[in-house]
Amino acid sequence: MPDQELPVVITAIADAQFESFVSGTLFAQGWSVIFRAIDTEALENYCTNNPQAAAGALLIYAPDLPGITSETITNLALKVKQIVGFTREPNPGFTGLHSFPTTITDLVSVVRGFVRAPMLRQSSQIIRQTRKAHVLAIGSAGSDTGCSTIALNLAMELSVLEKSTLIVDANFRAPSIAALIAIRNVQSESGWRTIAPRLAIAEITQEEAGSVDQFMETATQHFDNVVIDLGSISGLSNRLTDRRWTSTMTTWSCDQGDELMVIARPDLLGIHRLEQVCALLEKTSIRSQISFTLNMRSQGKKGEDEEARFLAATTRLRPLSVRVIGRDLRAATGALEQKCTLIEVNARSSLRKSIASIASEIKR
Repeated sequence: MPDQELPVVITAIADAQFESFVSGTLFAQGWSVIFRAIDTEALENYCTNNPQAAAGALLIYAPDLPGITSETITNLALKVKQIVGFTREPNPGFTGLHSFPTTITDLVSVVRGFVRAPMLRQSSQIIRQTRKAHVLAIGSAGSDTGCSTIALNLAMELSVLEKSTLIVDANFRAPSIAALIAIRNVQSESGWRTIAPRLAIAEITQEEAGSVDQFMETATQHFDNVVIDLGSISGLSNRLTDRRWTSTMTTWSCDQGDELMVIARPDLLGIHRLEQVCALLEKTSIRSQISFTLNMRSQGKKGEDEEARFLAATTRLRPLSVRVIGRDLRAATGALEQKCTLIEVNARSSLRKSIASIASEIKR
């Protein structure tokens, strides 16, 4: 099974209610549940008689399955791709068991983690509860939405509010944060470089992708806010189970971020791309709360029509927040030409004020 495909699943759980929860949840996410074993004999027979299907499957089991033993699990590990076990109570006869998930997002997060990194045993929920920083990931619904500009200037505004802030460029297709402000040599021994009072920048490259969890754990303990520029989030469902390095920050942000802000353009193609992303989000469970921002809204009646289409596409998802930023080509062009942030080129511009308002809303 190629790494970018959604996983196929075999369940081996006696508790009918929990098994239905697992199967139904994963099916709703678009994953294939190819066999639901009622006892160990049925499970072993299926894996023996269907070796090709079993070899590409994730086995989800519980110690309550009749006849199951640790030896059985060891033998099955040679026949299936990966194994994850759940239990309601500690069971010393089995190793590596997870507590029964109580929500859809908890279950999906654990399963995604096994698909991406089977050896990882970190508890993302514990990290979220104990860290210092508020993590805002910003993703683009389409191209040329101003995602990087908003991420950079939002980070600057948070630092102006005396909140230590890290801006992370995780746009693997087209990293641009450093270029927007003419910064070179972003990498440092600490993993980020200070570029202004209470503001630092980091860039995730292929070399750093393998240590994202450790880097983000350190960053979220050091800063008050972490703003992540993800770039395009098209094909989100596949990327959340994709083990390629280009998906590491997207999956981290969805599993462990506090807010995923989706930026959209108001034109016909921009709204079309937004609708596609919203359709994916409706079918995809993530821990991060979702918000939407319409960027470059026109003035007058045209702008009202743009906003109406934007709201029609987003409100059914019951987002954390829906925001609108007006078109301000002069301020955006000035900042681009001078390679600086909006507050530095024109602190009174409407674009700068809109982003400053968002910063005031989300600051901790």
